[in-house]
Amino acid sequence: MTIYGWYSEEAFKTNKIGYIYSDINGISKLCTIVSDENICPYYQPLNIFRENIKFVGELNKFICPIHYREGEELEKIEQIIKDYNTFEMIKISDNNRSKRKDNLRS
Repeated sequence: MTIYGWYSEEAFKTNKIGYIYSDINGISKLCTIVSDENICPYYQPLNIFRENIKFVGELNKFICPIHYREGEELEKIEQIIKDYNTFEMIKISDNNRSKRKDNLRS
């Protein structure tokens, strides 16, 4: 099932929560809302978050929630997302290294 994500800084600050997903290329993205349709739920008639919305793209899997704290700079949040990407790459690399070692031993 394909899901699509959007980000609103206003929604992130107001609701105090966002969600990190990996996109179809394995890159972590911060979303504040997702949908199984490529139509932004923020554009629904009663939704208050209609301005400054960014389409994040097509998403692959949910990673974790991230909480907004008053006074926390968005650069710090972006660094957390980048650090997660680095962690994932190292984990994949270690997993591949283990597979190569197993193949050499057999």
